[in-house]
Formats: sequence, structure tokens, C-alpha cells
Amino acid sequence: MKKINFIGVLLLLMLIVSACGEKAEGTDDVIELKLGTKMPQDTAEGKGFDIFADLVKEKSGGKLIVKVYPAEQLGKGTTQVDNMLLGTQDMYAEGATYFSDFDPRIEVSSVPFLFRDFDHYQKFNTGEIGQEINEKLISEGVRILNTDRNFIRGPYRVLLTKEPVKTVEDLKGLKLRSFESAFYSAAYSSVGAKPVVVAWTETYLGLKQNLVDGVTSPISLVWPMKFTEVAQNMTVIDEYPQDVVITMNEDRFSKLSEQNQKILIEAANEAGEEATKITLSEVEKHLELMKEEHDIEVFEINRADWTEAFSDYHYQLEEEGKIPEGFVDRIKSIE
Repeated sequence: MKKINFIGVLLLLMLIVSACGEKAEGTDDVIELKLGTKMPQDTAEGKGFDIFADLVKEKSGGKLIVKVYPAEQLGKGTTQVDNMLLGTQDMYAEGATYFSDFDPRIEVSSVPFLFRDFDHYQKFNTGEIGQEINEKLISEGVRILNTDRNFIRGPYRVLLTKEPVKTVEDLKGLKLRSFESAFYSAAYSSVGAKPVVVAWTETYLGLKQNLVDGVTSPISLVWPMKFTEVAQNMTVIDEYPQDVVITMNEDRFSKLSEQNQKILIEAANEAGEEATKITLSEVEKHLELMKEEHDIEVFEINRADWTEAFSDYHYQLEEEGKIPEGFVDRIKSIE
């Protein structure tokens, strides 16, 4: 009887020691998270991701580390999204359209001339519609960390072409570089352009080899990507507002402590604000460099004309059942 009690006490002590050991190990462990992106490190966005990593490290006292892999080191965009869902990488930072397979309403963010400006777009993302989309993404395993949606890409978009484009009519027959978005490609096809899907990192070569005649881009990325070396005509179209989302595998996120979850969200929102400041400060400098070194010509558009030209396509999306009926008017009614 005494022997049994002794063994029981011994087992109890072993469990206590083991539990204490696990607690101590959890406290001391450094958690490393892998963040992939397609943007080069020396761009405004690349700097923003480094700021995010620095903030996470600072706020966690070095217990939470984000390792950034820029310039598609972890693969093309869709590959990285798949990697994140599989858990082989923890995070991916890019435009929200990469997640439109989970909710087609996301795709409207890249529909040309649907949103009035960035403020309109931000209200869409942080308001009722945006929350519905976020819940859907979470159910599919994707968490958007920068909940303020303040990581502005741009701050506006331009079209770089070999021949001047001043009106919507000038788009007819233009081989335009497109990303992997059926909505985006179809929108430009509706006004006579010929979209060609080309990887972002291969676009410069595509322009140089005449695979495409033009590319749309956030103004902040034109100089780093050297597009004006091979396309000296710039049309300020600001076709749609853009932001960058820092996303994370939901299962990985849910297993972190509440404190670490809060750190990631706070750091992502703060990084978005800082990256936007960097973007704004660099744009004017880049424009001067492009004018001096590449002798670019800059054209403005009549926005009302372009909006009207694309408006039929907006409602066509509803007619084809690609977005819910009434969704376009719901977006346009956001104040």
C-alpha cells in the first residue's frame, strides 16, 4: 500500500515538473514567422514590410520575429497564397485580389473606375461589406492583420505605354499587361484593349520584347521597376485605389497568445501608416528622376469620360452573376 502511494506521489511530482518545464519553455521560446512578398526590398512597400518586422520584434521584446522574403523569393503570388494556406509559410503581403477565390466580392477592388477615391475604398473595406468579407476569409483560413487598411499602394496609378494614351479610344488594340484577375482583364477587354497576363517581375522584359505595349502600375513602383526605360509615355489614370494587405494563416494566428495576436495587428497597422508616408515622400522624387533621365511625357485624362466608358462593365458583372445583384449600387452609395 505504501509502495503504491509512493509511486502515485512520484508520478504526480513528475507531471508537475513536466508542466512547469513546458511553461518555462513556452515563455523563453522565440517564435519565427515567415512573410513573403513579391516586392523588392528597396521599394516603399518593401521598406514597409521591414518596418512591420521591426515593430513586431520591438513590441514583443524579441520573442516574436518576422523574417521577410522579398521579390518573390518564395514563389509567384498564387504559389505563396497556397503555401500560406498549407502552412509552409506563415504570411503573405500583397493586394487583396489574390484572395478573391474565397470571396468574389474582393475582385471588385480592382475593377477600373468603380471607386471614387481611396477614402471611398477604405470605407468599403472597413465598413459593413468589408467585415462580411473578412469573416469569409477567416473561415477559409486567411486573416488580414492590418485591419485599418491604411497601407496605401500608389498613392495613385499610372499607365506606361510606348505610344501616348490620352483617351479611352487609345486603348483599342493595346496589348496591356494584366495580373491574374478575370475582372480586371475583362474590364479592359470591354473597352477594346488586349490584356496579357504577365508576372510582375517579368513585366519590364515583356515591355522590352514587345510582348506587351503597356502596363498599369502604382506610381511609387514605376521608378524601382525601371518601366520608363522602355515606355516613356505616362498617363495618370488612377483607375482604382489600392492598398496592401498583410495576411496570415488563420490556424497559425489562432495558436498564438492574445498578446502576440495584438502585437501583429498593431504592428501591421502602424507599418501601413509609415509605409504610406514613405510612398508619398518618394513619389515626387521619382517623377523628377524619370523626367530627367528618361524624358517621359505625362498625360492627364478626363475621368468622367473613362468612368462612363467602364460603367457598363460594372453592371455586367451583376448580370453575369459574378457579384451579387445590387452590389455595384451598394458600393456607390457608400459615403
